[in-house]
This record gives sequence, structure tokens and C-alpha cells, in this order.
Amino acid sequence: MEKMTCRQGMADTPQVWIYYKESGRGTPILMLHGNAETHLIFDYYEKKLSMKYCVILMDSRAHGRSRIKPEYAESEFTTTDMARDAAALLDILHIPSCILFGFSDGANIALEFASLFPDRTRAVIAISGNVSPDGLILPVRAFCVGKYFCLRAAAEFFQHRHGNDFVRKHIFPHLFHHQQLASLLCNSPMMSHKQLEKIQAPVLLIAGTRDLVKVSHSRLMARLIPRAQLVLIKGATHTSMFGRKAFYLKIIHDFLNQLRMTQ
Repeated sequence: MEKMTCRQGMADTPQVWIYYKESGRGTPILMLHGNAETHLIFDYYEKKLSMKYCVILMDSRAHGRSRIKPEYAESEFTTTDMARDAAALLDILHIPSCILFGFSDGANIALEFASLFPDRTRAVIAISGNVSPDGLILPVRAFCVGKYFCLRAAAEFFQHRHGNDFVRKHIFPHLFHHQQLASLLCNSPMMSHKQLEKIQAPVLLIAGTRDLVKVSHSRLMARLIPRAQLVLIKGATHTSMFGRKAFYLKIIHDFLNQLRMTQ
């Protein structure tokens, strides 16, 4: 059996230093984690998929080991920005195109990427994603909006507490970091019908009937994305892919095998 290769590093992209890890060989699969998570959530899927594919894990900007460069650090960002980060990482790794595998916000980034870079997208696996903030169920949407405005108010208050180095160096950056993450849930993605129509690659949408994303929204995504297929799992929640790993992996493998047969 051929020995599996593995490497990791910090990629210097235009706006962000991105931590990445690459393992396995074959067709590249870029895995994108959700809000306030890191690449470590994909440990099981990395081990299984790297037996047949080259799996690239990354920490998104402002997550994990990745760091935003100082000139961009004091502003909010969107899933569009994060999709461009992913493209910049692939440029550095000399990977012209790949399969994108995303969970939650990572699914949103994957769909943004597929719309922005259709010629670089072989396929998309989007688990529990949404294409607009109103795709979230109402209690979650209300909580996210409330959290965002509270964090923004607190960050603005501490930002103007001049003369206190501890506040300037520790409290404000901590609050603003969480404001940035909350803003993603409130303000991203904002994908139009025209943007969704630009996604030409095969897309596997997986969602649960008890997900944080509305079932009606998942069905709308499947209708609007030209080559999308939706697998709606009865009783599944937002995080079921981590509790029912073998079940989800089979769905993913079936999609990838189907993809290989048609290429």
C-alpha cells in the first residue's frame, strides 16, 4: 500500500495568514469548517477521505491558527471574503481546481467559491448551509441578530476607553473578534438567484429536518442551483454529521463515486 503523504504550513495570502494541512493523494478536496470552529472538526472525515483523495484542511480567517493581517483586522468580513481566501490558498498550493466540502458557514463559503470560481470547482458537498441569513430558523436568526448588536455595542464602548492599555490590547480585540464571527451569521451569505445560477458544478446539499436551516430554504437552494441534489435526512439536526459519521460518510462516498463515473 502506498504511503500517505502529509504536510502542513502557514500560507501568506493577500489579506490573511492561513493555516493549512494537506494529506493523502488524488483529486483534491478542500474542507471548510463552520463558524467559531477549526479544521479539527473534520478529523474523522479527513482520515477516511484521504485514503482516496488529497484532503486539504484550513482554518478560515479569524479562526484557529489563521490570522488576519493588521491592515484588514479591524473590519468585519463576509463569506465572499472567505471564499477568496480559499482561492488564494489553492493558488499557493498550485491546485487549479478541487472538490469543496463545507459544513454550516463552510458550506456557505463553498457555494460562494463555486459561484465566484466555476472553472475551479469540480463539485460541492454542502452540509447544513444557507444562501441568505433568512434561511436560518426564526429563533436562531433572532438570537444571532441580538448577539451581534450586543457585541457591537460593547466593542464600540471599549474601543473608546482611551488610556487603558489592558482594555485596548485585550478586551476590545476579544469583543471585536466575536463581533466579526456574529456578523457572519447576520450578514452573510447574500447570494442572489443570478449568483446561484453561476454554480455549474454538481452540488450535493445535505440538511436535516431538525436543522438550524429551514427545510423550505434547503429545498429552495436545490431548485435554484442548476446541478444540485438535496438529501434531506429525517430527524437530523445541525450537527448530526458528527454524531452519525458513518451514515453521512456513505452519502458522501456515493456522491463522489457517482462523480467519478461521470468524469
